[in-house]
Amino acid sequence: MNEQPSRLGKYEIQGVLGKGAMGIVYKAHDPHIERTVALKTVRKDLIDADLAQSFLARFQNEARAAGRLHHPNIVGIHEYGEADNIAYIVMEYVDGIGLREYLNRKARFELPQIVAILAQLLEALDFAHSQGVVHRDIKPANLILTSAGALKVADFGIARVDASNMTMTGMVLGTPSYMAPEQCQGLPSDHRADLFSVGCVFYELLTGVKPFDGSIESITYRICHEQARPPSQISPLQLPPAVDGLIATALAKRPEDRFQHARAFQFALRLAVADALPTSGGETTVVNLADVPLQAGGHAWDDASLATAERQLVKHVGPMARIFVRQAAAQAHDSRELYALLAEHIDDVDERGRFRRLAGADASGARTAATSAVARSGSRVSTRSATVSTGTRPPRALDQALIDRTTARLAVFMGPIARVVARKAAQQARDGDEFVRLVADHLGTQERETFIRDVESGER
Repeated sequence: MNEQPSRLGKYEIQGVLGKGAMGIVYKAHDPHIERTVALKTVRKDLIDADLAQSFLARFQNEARAAGRLHHPNIVGIHEYGEADNIAYIVMEYVDGIGLREYLNRKARFELPQIVAILAQLLEALDFAHSQGVVHRDIKPANLILTSAGALKVADFGIARVDASNMTMTGMVLGTPSYMAPEQCQGLPSDHRADLFSVGCVFYELLTGVKPFDGSIESITYRICHEQARPPSQISPLQLPPAVDGLIATALAKRPEDRFQHARAFQFALRLAVADALPTSGGETTVVNLADVPLQAGGHAWDDASLATAERQLVKHVGPMARIFVRQAAAQAHDSRELYALLAEHIDDVDERGRFRRLAGADASGARTAATSAVARSGSRVSTRSATVSTGTRPPRALDQALIDRTTARLAVFMGPIARVVARKAAQQARDGDEFVRLVADHLGTQERETFIRDVESGER
């Protein structure tokens, strides 16, 4: 079946989005509800007969795993189907580019952009883990950045769903450079393996290189036995001192030494970069990835000129145009230099020349107002309000006994960072009830309720 099918089931095939060894991802149209979708397909006849059952089970597992996850940072799954010897998953169509392609093209992210990516990734994993789903293959190729700057987590093909026995002890599934030590050794793993993988992605965004590289054998050995170089030693960015410790915790060999939950990782990230990011009302603001201008190097441009350049470049490189334009604007002194730098990202020689000549039409877009290095419209890392049922009793006193008891209970959920969380909350709270609420805001919904109940029961 070498020719592109015209349809699969009710879906009308419009084009090819990507190809793999055993299947193709198509862009398709659902005529029943008038929406564009992506169809991830697997040709059954190309699967080894001995592996067919387990492979198709994994494929169905992806649909089952992601199908229960409805979150803005997770690629949605609509349904699973089979037709003409092809199994397929119907997915949300995402207009974006994989983070792997950005990294392959040597796109340079500034720290606010990296934090924006990590914050969205951790939000997605916090939700998935709360639903009993562990991804098990977090890597740049499975992270899509949309043209609007949103992150989408894709490919739950080897996810573990609750007590599923699909990934049993002894099976090694995942991508070597981003696998946790327990995965490399074929040992049982849980949600903390995903957080190790997040640490690897974070490291690569900061430094441009993977924390563990080489042959498959050397990668797995280094993951299990060697420490990655501190990112501050090789990153081109000026990193806050706490980032090295953050990476060390994320990449700890033993799961119990890592962040125990995605929310704890996210909070530690905010603390580590607090002095390097803009703040609002005393709280670190995580900005929208699409709105963060790269360092301007002393040369500012008006928004209209950069928007024009982006529109002209987007037809050649897609959504990456936004980042390339900001990078070039940081170096260029005039429109001709800007367009010359941007043209280097165009593969076709003739198109590259035509793009350079566009500079003449845009020469009037001279530098005007200085470009701010912080986002004009940031989206604060979301926090969730916790409810402490007080009835008619007066607020509890904020004494050391309550602080110690709450900190000890919080450590069960967040590990060593619980002490930092509790100390900060104690400085802000007016009474014991507000203190417990502030602390509980750093936990997921189910954990928060359990935590509050345990703290209150400890008083009786």
